[in-house]
Amino acid sequence: MESHRIRIAIVTSLLAILFLAIVGRLFQIQVLEGSTYAKRSTAQSRDREIIHATRGQILDRSGNCLSRSIDSAISVNGKMFAESGDSVPVHKGRSLTKRVYPYGNVAGSMIGWTGADGSGLGGVEYAYDKYLRGQDGWEIVSRDGRNRRYARLGLPTQSAVNGADVKLTIDLEVQKIAEKVLAETVRKYAAKKGTCVVADPWTGRILAMANYPDFNPNIWRNFSDDDRQNGCIARMYEPGSTFKVITASAALQEKIESENDTLDANNGIFEIYGQTIHDDEPHGRISFTEALSYSSNVCFAKIAGKLGEKNLYSYAINFGLGTPSGLGLPGEAGGIVHPIEKWSGRTLVTMAMGQEVMATLMQMVMAFSAIANGGILLEPLVVEGVGGDRHIDGDLFEPHAKRRVISAETASRMRAMMKQVVNFGTAKTISLSGMSLAGKTGTSQKIDPTTGTYSRSKVWSSFIGFVPAENPMLVCGVMIDEPTIGGGFGGTVAAPAFEQIVKQIVSHPELEFAEKLLEAGNLDSSAVHAKTTVLQKKVPDLCGLDTASANKAIAKAGLAFEIIGDGIKIEQQTPSAGSSMAVNGKVILYTARQSRSGFG
Repeated sequence: MESHRIRIAIVTSLLAILFLAIVGRLFQIQVLEGSTYAKRSTAQSRDREIIHATRGQILDRSGNCLSRSIDSAISVNGKMFAESGDSVPVHKGRSLTKRVYPYGNVAGSMIGWTGADGSGLGGVEYAYDKYLRGQDGWEIVSRDGRNRRYARLGLPTQSAVNGADVKLTIDLEVQKIAEKVLAETVRKYAAKKGTCVVADPWTGRILAMANYPDFNPNIWRNFSDDDRQNGCIARMYEPGSTFKVITASAALQEKIESENDTLDANNGIFEIYGQTIHDDEPHGRISFTEALSYSSNVCFAKIAGKLGEKNLYSYAINFGLGTPSGLGLPGEAGGIVHPIEKWSGRTLVTMAMGQEVMATLMQMVMAFSAIANGGILLEPLVVEGVGGDRHIDGDLFEPHAKRRVISAETASRMRAMMKQVVNFGTAKTISLSGMSLAGKTGTSQKIDPTTGTYSRSKVWSSFIGFVPAENPMLVCGVMIDEPTIGGGFGGTVAAPAFEQIVKQIVSHPELEFAEKLLEAGNLDSSAVHAKTTVLQKKVPDLCGLDTASANKAIAKAGLAFEIIGDGIKIEQQTPSAGSSMAVNGKVILYTARQSRSGFG
């Protein structure tokens, strides 16, 4: 009996001690360390979440959207998943948007692309990333016992600042024309590649930069680095006879030659510095103007001797060769103009004809623009403004003159000489009804990497010109890399492409060039008959319709269309409702993403 009471006493004592320990611990937690644990509880029930900034759009000069961000996450049983369909939940801090390029391959290498984190990786997306990306914000949110997120008033927050839109000088319609003609030319002549630049010679604004083969930034990982390269600014080539325009400008400016001065073309053969210079066609005594029109290598070899090394080198540099054009896009090459001390005995002669010098098509187009505008070398512009502003953080998005390279008089005389290249010279196969053209052909042999000498079959075929010849409004350059059909000459391969591009631009119903040319008296009204007879359609209002209804409505309107996204409802459209567009145009429709209850 006594032992039983002892056991009860022991158990009671232990329970009392345990109770006192619990009470003491509770006192310590709730009273002595209460504030500490309260802070821990609050921290565990609150979270700092990122408010993602929306990346700005990239627009063409008319406001057409070339790049935008859309929702790219789907809801599955209350959780957010990436659109890729890989069943991986979207983690905190990861963007729920996807970059979309509505026109696919159009201007892909110039616009650029973005990575998985939304940062720009190429083209305008990379160069103007600091404006486009905006600034993420954050907010403090609370969670209940079931980990459900809810917001509480009074908690700190920082609003996101959305990225600014970047408006380009590029014109979507001009870009599409240049790309279409370029692709047709490359395929027609079984060439390797092609590039084209269209510019306003008075402001330096670039209206089109086309490359073929092209690439689609929506699926950029499917293309190689070379495919994504903007060849207009990144690929160097020997300009060949288009460089003769620089040589001729120097000869006129330095009063070494005049238009009617005669030179002996030696029946197309000339020995100098241990090498034989050949012309494609033999000529006797011809004028300086004819030497440029016929692209006589013999005559320009003789002109080079009169001009001298210092003059030729100086004019090449002043016309913008040897340094990047200043366009401001990544990957731009500076070209190659060797310093005089590294010249060989033949460099003076070969450089005057466009060999032993490397340039980009952009550099050559800007050099020709200087002749077109009266002698001023401009810095090319591809961005018109950011968020409607032309002057942000010291960046000036306005025309900028680098320097005067020749006098206005010399430029005028050069335009007249270049007009004869089209009238009776190497580009006489091209014309534009009611309008004068001017330009220069180029056919330059490529170096054979095996022999180290110029190839007999691999060439760069080019033509750079402007329209109209007397008071140019547009400058266009076309370069075709390694055409294998048709002889590869600039006059038979590249010049016809120039002709088609210019013709389609000035007759396009949505562009202003024909009206301006008519107002200036540079174009006969009969030459723009295509403009007044091109059928146009009104774009219907498709926003809010489901895709099936939109399909019927746009088919009834007789227009082609493309749907971006896989939702069932139209969110936005380009062009906007009520706009007029040519019957061969295309309406782009954006669908709103719908939430899903599970994977299909």
